[in-house]
Amino acid sequence: MVTMKLRSEYRSNGMTSSRDVVLREAEFDRRVMAYGRLAVTLLLFITVVGIPLIPFWLIWSVSYLPRAYDRFSARLTPTSLELTRGVYFRTDSTIPLDRITDVRLHDDPIMRLYGIQGLKVETAGQSATTSSEGSLIGVVDAPVFRDAVLSQREALQEGSPTTSAVLSAQHSDTELLVEIRDLLKSIDSKT
Repeated sequence: MVTMKLRSEYRSNGMTSSRDVVLREAEFDRRVMAYGRLAVTLLLFITVVGIPLIPFWLIWSVSYLPRAYDRFSARLTPTSLELTRGVYFRTDSTIPLDRITDVRLHDDPIMRLYGIQGLKVETAGQSATTSSEGSLIGVVDAPVFRDAVLSQREALQEGSPTTSAVLSAQHSDTELLVEIRDLLKSIDSKT
C-alpha cells in the first residue's frame, strides 16, 4: 500500500500543489558506495591507461561517494517523479508521470555481487540512442518502488479519484491553515 506524507515545506503564497504530497520516497542502499568504488576501479583497470589513477580514485572516493550517496533522492508525487543526484554536477529532475513509458529494473554482475538493483525511467519523446531520462542505482526494494510509480501513472491516466481526493484534501488543509493564520493575526492585533 502506498503511504502518504506531507512535505514539511511552507509555501509562502499559501497555495499547495500536488508536488507537496509525497506518495513514496525511495530509500537507497549504502552498498551502492562500495559498488561505485569497485565499478570505477575495474573501469580504470580495464582501460590500462587508467591503472596509475586507481590509487587517486580510491583515496578521493572516500570523501566523494558518501556525499554522492547523501544527494540521491527519488520522490513519487501524485503527478510526477522527482529525482535528485550529483555532487559537483547536480541534477534535479521532475518527470511528469504522464510522460513515463516504462520503468525498467536492471543489474550487472557487480550489482548482483552487492545485492543491489537499478531503475531506468524511460519517457515519451526520448530517442532510442539516448540514455534513460532517470537512472537510479541502489534503490531498496526497487521492484516495489517501480510498481508504485507505474500504479500511480495508471491511476493518473485513468483519472483516478485517489489523486483528486488527495489534492482536494490537501487544498482543504491549506484553507484551514490560512484561516488559523488569519485568526492568530487578528488575536495578535487585539493584544
